[in-house]
Amino acid sequence: MRRFAATVTILSLRRGDKPYGIAATAVSSLSTDPPSIIICVNRSASIHGHLLAERAFSANILHQDQFILAQTFSDSSKREERFSSGEWQDDGGLPYLADAQATLFCENVQQMSYGTHSIVVGLVNRVRLRQEIDPLLYVDGRFARAT
Repeated sequence: MRRFAATVTILSLRRGDKPYGIAATAVSSLSTDPPSIIICVNRSASIHGHLLAERAFSANILHQDQFILAQTFSDSSKREERFSSGEWQDDGGLPYLADAQATLFCENVQQMSYGTHSIVVGLVNRVRLRQEIDPLLYVDGRFARAT
């Protein structure tokens, strides 16, 4: 599986008064009608239970210049530091990364379990875009560039 090149995304949500987020690479477009994505999250991930319980989340697709933020959100020892860096803003209680390459604001509309993961279908309600396209990728255990 390490040979799949994937765009790095930070999934974020708010549960109560606390934001939660993780770096994820198992995020893919599902459909354009209705606009939707699919995300796969390991049941051992810190966000797992919160993601299944909440109706809304954001998928923040990272730009190449955000690799340090990706490292922070990938490191379980830095959970408390995750939202102290980056340009995080709030949209109706939902945290999102203002300078992400793109942010998809999603409604959690369907869930299923498979193996060690939960699969969540997110209905995309809104999108924010950054002009420049230069995605942060992850392949073979390290961050990479598309170009």
